[in-house]
Amino acid sequence: MNYNRPELLDRLAAEYVVGLLRYRARARFERLCDELSYALTARERWEDRLLPLSLALAPLAPGANVWPQIERAIASTSAVPQITSRPALRRWWLAAAAASLVAIALLVGKLTIWSEPAWQPVAILAPAHGAPLWRLERSADGSEINIRTLGAVTLSAAQSYELWILPSGPGNPVSLGLLPRHGKLERRLSETQRTLLLAARQVAVSIEPARGSPTGLPTGPVVIVVPIARAI
Repeated sequence: MNYNRPELLDRLAAEYVVGLLRYRARARFERLCDELSYALTARERWEDRLLPLSLALAPLAPGANVWPQIERAIASTSAVPQITSRPALRRWWLAAAAASLVAIALLVGKLTIWSEPAWQPVAILAPAHGAPLWRLERSADGSEINIRTLGAVTLSAAQSYELWILPSGPGNPVSLGLLPRHGKLERRLSETQRTLLLAARQVAVSIEPARGSPTGLPTGPVVIVVPIARAI
């Protein structure tokens, strides 16, 4: 199975968090999370989505008449001959289990298909012949960017990596801010940054002082230049 497909990892992560992955499949996905940062990121994203739902569901106490009704139902079922009650009970349990699986599948499908496509891919930031370090995404309207760390970012405390838009026409690079050393961050863009990013064909990364470029332009070596994805 090709685990380099983001859509496959996202589906597996959703099934893992909901609890549809069992036994070997669950253990296999946990190993993937240890080996592939994409898998771990997908799992954390689904945990972030579903945890608020579980916290929002307050315990519901049954009404006072519920248990008597259950007892009467059990008593009436016990009065039915065993030869007919067992198949009927088995069919009831099978139907209930099938309904539960369908409900969970619909929930996963709804969250996967109809939930907001929170971020659209822009570029994978990786040095030439090196492993990917960040994934750059933007919101649907281009007003925000999301930067996810994919690999180990090694740099002295006195330096930082800064992200730049390379305008498609004449003009200087425009900063999109510093890149995270770990985890992820979201950043709202100015109208100028938004317009330039939507029109640009490339982004770049330079090494700057800890607080970023003091001049508003790249001052250190440019270590990454990558094209912007257009097939979004």
